[in-house]
Amino acid sequence: MNFELTGEEFTIKEKAKAFAKQVVAPLSSEIDKRKVLPDRLRVKAAEEGLYSIVVPRRYGGLGKNFLSYVLVLEEIAKASMAVSLSIAVQFLVEDSLLLYGTKEQKERYLPALASAEKIGCFAFTEPQTGSDPKAIKTRAQETGQGFRLNGKKCLICNASLADIAIIFARDKNGLSAFIVETNKPGFSAGEDEELMGLNGLKVGNIYLRDVEVSKDSLLGERGNGFEMLLKLISHGKTGIAAQAVGLSQAALDEAVKYARERRQKNRPISSFQVIQWMLAEMAAWIEAARLLTYKTAYAVDKGKEVFKEAAMAKLLASEVAEKVTSYAVQVHGSYGYLKRFKVERLYRDAKALGVIEGSSEIQRVIIASNLVRDCFKTL
Repeated sequence: MNFELTGEEFTIKEKAKAFAKQVVAPLSSEIDKRKVLPDRLRVKAAEEGLYSIVVPRRYGGLGKNFLSYVLVLEEIAKASMAVSLSIAVQFLVEDSLLLYGTKEQKERYLPALASAEKIGCFAFTEPQTGSDPKAIKTRAQETGQGFRLNGKKCLICNASLADIAIIFARDKNGLSAFIVETNKPGFSAGEDEELMGLNGLKVGNIYLRDVEVSKDSLLGERGNGFEMLLKLISHGKTGIAAQAVGLSQAALDEAVKYARERRQKNRPISSFQVIQWMLAEMAAWIEAARLLTYKTAYAVDKGKEVFKEAAMAKLLASEVAEKVTSYAVQVHGSYGYLKRFKVERLYRDAKALGVIEGSSEIQRVIIASNLVRDCFKTL
């Protein structure tokens, strides 16, 4: 196996690393305190192509592979999870169009999404669904001109910002996906939720009250929404795993830096065995999560289905993030609990990774069900 990045992948990684250090990091505390992503940051990120990594060049994107996208998320997450997630949400909408959109849909929406002129959101979660898409209750009633949508979506990233929404709704054919422009009558977003972490990310409810959409708003094959969701969410989970790795690396970097500087008994605490063991465990956990995440991204680029692999990567990486950030706070001692230290923010942000895009418990169910199914195939 070759563990080396290609020249193109290394270049995009270094580009994202420089952007994170020079542009995102200086604004990260402001984003956390004010709970908003500055427009100037979004503009700069779009200019760098960070909202269009996998979008083909003919639609205004960079035309890179999925692993390159994962590398970008990892680097940006080291500076700000909120900024990294804003890129990830845009990707989910673009990915939906790239995989299932018609030529006309791609031409109409992808250039505006790639430039971040238009903001997208991906809406399938409902109060009753949790991680079960089969429980979706939003309805799509067929009309003479198209469909009429009614329902409520909850905990939707970019709900109050979005210009374009991918909406999953149920009709007589089963679950289907629709491209909905949010300025349509009957479409509204609720107030943004107050979050424990990920400050700067806008999360809220979407209400659909007799929203009329045309027939060409249907995304993909009618009634194929469940299969579409499985594939799209597996890509989303791989992105979350990459962000968990980036956040964990940032926490380790802070812990190492503090351990070198902090002195007890006239020597740096990095010389104490208990601190060394904590740092060593953190580094080993991160590397394991990183390799599993990269392997999953590589499989996506090879055209493989990664339902089990994405669940494994997200499960491991999100739990590593919680452990590593907790250790990082512990290395800082009481100072780690102060907001002026970066590890405090990282600790809050890490908790979200085990619940968004499907909880850790659900990932275990997915992994186990795939293992059992594969076992029966060999009998």
